[in-house]
Amino acid sequence: MALETLALLLVLGAPLVTTLALFVLPRRLQPVARWLAGGAAALSLAAMFALIPALRRGDVPAIALNWMPAAGIQFDLRIDWLTLPFAITEGAVTLLAIIYAWGSEANDERAPYFYGLLLLFAVGMAGTTLADGMVLFYTFWELMLLASCALILVWGHTSGSGPSRRAVALKYFIFTHLGSLMVLVSLVILYNATGTDRFSALRAGVTLAPGIVTTVITLFILGFCVKMAIFPLHIWLPDAHTVAPMPVTIMLAAAMLSMGAYGILRFPMSIFTMEQMQPFAVPMMILGILSEIYGALMALAERDIKRIIAYSSVSQMGYILYGMGTLTYNGIAGATLHVIYHAIVKALLFMVVGLVVYVTGKRNIDEVGGLARRMPVVTACAAIGILAIIAVPPLCVFDSEWMIFAGGLETPYVTLSVITIFGSLLTVAYALWFGSRIFLGKDPAETTDTTLGPVSDRAPTRAKLPLAMVAPSVLLAALAIIEGVFPAPLFDWVAHELPMLLGGRW
Repeated sequence: MALETLALLLVLGAPLVTTLALFVLPRRLQPVARWLAGGAAALSLAAMFALIPALRRGDVPAIALNWMPAAGIQFDLRIDWLTLPFAITEGAVTLLAIIYAWGSEANDERAPYFYGLLLLFAVGMAGTTLADGMVLFYTFWELMLLASCALILVWGHTSGSGPSRRAVALKYFIFTHLGSLMVLVSLVILYNATGTDRFSALRAGVTLAPGIVTTVITLFILGFCVKMAIFPLHIWLPDAHTVAPMPVTIMLAAAMLSMGAYGILRFPMSIFTMEQMQPFAVPMMILGILSEIYGALMALAERDIKRIIAYSSVSQMGYILYGMGTLTYNGIAGATLHVIYHAIVKALLFMVVGLVVYVTGKRNIDEVGGLARRMPVVTACAAIGILAIIAVPPLCVFDSEWMIFAGGLETPYVTLSVITIFGSLLTVAYALWFGSRIFLGKDPAETTDTTLGPVSDRAPTRAKLPLAMVAPSVLLAALAIIEGVFPAPLFDWVAHELPMLLGGRW
């Protein structure tokens, strides 16, 4: 068996086999469940990196097995330059989320099921990117939804005044499945028109009536925008991100949202030409701007610190959709880079929020403040994440936003580009407000309660931070700096994907 084939199998096989073992032998494996999950995620990520040399040689590692031969459907896995940035982002986020869970989640008798579902969630995302067939793609797409929905339903955290985790899981399932059905309709239309479900075959060209082309592209974009949580298709996101346990929230925000961007690149922008996509450029740019501004305004209006960062994701996905909508080299490359950089920064900010909640036991921004003295390392990580998300150079997001804005200014729609650039001021507003209130503001515990005495005399909810929660945060803060200063390796990956899009116009 070739090394590339083994690595491709390990990407999915390592977490899948571990999941099955955790589900079948939960009592026996409960003491080591977290270590098994971390090891499986690390092995899967290492296998992804092991495939890079083959891609650099010009090879395309692939596996093809008969699945439904009568329908011409195979079990095809394939990794190319379009897949690679997304697959590695998902793998890295999964590993860090599992490590973070070691400190943030109770490792009780249900731990094997929790870690097993985290790995199954990861398998769904990895399979979605590696699938080279529409049926397999949709199978993994739905697996991603089922696993994440189960995690919210069973392990979700709800406040007294908020919706129940059952209501949140149901809402999340219905709305995201509605987007999935839009994608499914387009996939079936393409299958009926071509007689094949393989992406590599579809890229060779698809002949459809102009009206059908418009329908297929529209459904693809709307369906994938639901997964990206683009306004106004975002309504599932705030509650799901808020109720989900923090490791799941990290995977939802930093990895799963990128699946929507991957879907747009993999389907309409890979299958159809520049001329066929051109009518959708302005609508995509406008939707991106609306999402950018709406998400930022809602982040400013929120008081729950977890929901503030959740709405930030709605805003940041707007930048990505806008960049893809420019249909320019810089815009699309910047959007793909922004997917990776958003994953780094958003995972970092949610980890910081988790640490704040761990120490204070509170999520209302009006009830926390002045934490810089008590949490200096966390404050430093938060500062890097905040400066990164507002695109301060030389941090990573500056590089991707520069390219997105440059791509927008290359289009005839300069007004939209100017709105996007000035709309980013709202990101500056909510990010600085968030950081200053929590870390630099006055600590409400310093006020005096006439009944109980000075609250500052009382012990904090938790004084010691688990290393498993702090270490991933520090690593991500370092990555935000490193990727900003040395963006060339990632940009090289992304540059290889451009000839695969819009009929190879690059």
